[in-house]
Amino acid sequence: MNKNLLPPIFISHGAPTLPLEEIPAREFLMKLGSHYRNIKAVLCISAHWQTVIPTVNSVEEPETIHDFYGFPEELYQIEYPAKGDPELANDVAGLIKDSGLSCDINHERGLDHGAWVPMMLMFPNADIPIVQLSIQSHLDPNQHMKLGRAIEELRIHNVLIIGSGGAVHPLGYPGFHFGGETDQWAIEFDDWLTDAVIRGDEKLLINYRNLAPYPERAHPYPDHYMPLVATYGAAGDGAKGKVIHHSWYAGDLGMAAYQFQDYSVTD
Repeated sequence: MNKNLLPPIFISHGAPTLPLEEIPAREFLMKLGSHYRNIKAVLCISAHWQTVIPTVNSVEEPETIHDFYGFPEELYQIEYPAKGDPELANDVAGLIKDSGLSCDINHERGLDHGAWVPMMLMFPNADIPIVQLSIQSHLDPNQHMKLGRAIEELRIHNVLIIGSGGAVHPLGYPGFHFGGETDQWAIEFDDWLTDAVIRGDEKLLINYRNLAPYPERAHPYPDHYMPLVATYGAAGDGAKGKVIHHSWYAGDLGMAAYQFQDYSVTD
């Protein structure tokens, strides 16, 4: 695999209100899209679509799914009219099956907010086709690493693989709070994760529940961690990452973004 192929990226999409708030993560995503104007399509692995086995959506015109509640009415009026790419969806399913994993194709599902919220910031003209790939409800990091490896070949075809989740995502943890300073435990987990990503330590990333500080606080329900593992896997054996954004939101919500590259191969 050519190391100069399109590197996969992981982004933290934060709250659904991200498009409405002037915060560093929003500004970062608005600038990030300018680097990807010539790509064929996006394959988005979102924390907000969980299935028993890997599933891709094959829809010509995916609907905008407002899969949240209790937010400003303005959010529910947003429609993001990006096109789908059924041919790409079929290719993704084929690659996953060829790797020995199962894969379904869903002909109805649209784009959840883990996909359309960051995509509308990156590509406001909705001119880049988007296909979604689900994470699995068992939330096994090792299996998601294998899932990422299975789709590595997409980089040959100028498809940008984006994992959309959260670097630190303590929703559900009893001590989570909106507002105030970032807690020390969140900083320690974030530092650990960044170090593991930069060094490309696959074993650490897979075994974070046993090796990271405060994993039960940083990811009490680890759906937002699985897209990171899958995206890292898509960069290939020997991949290492670099930080392309870092900020905090609402105290302990880590909004880091990483780009992954396989440095074990040469041209």
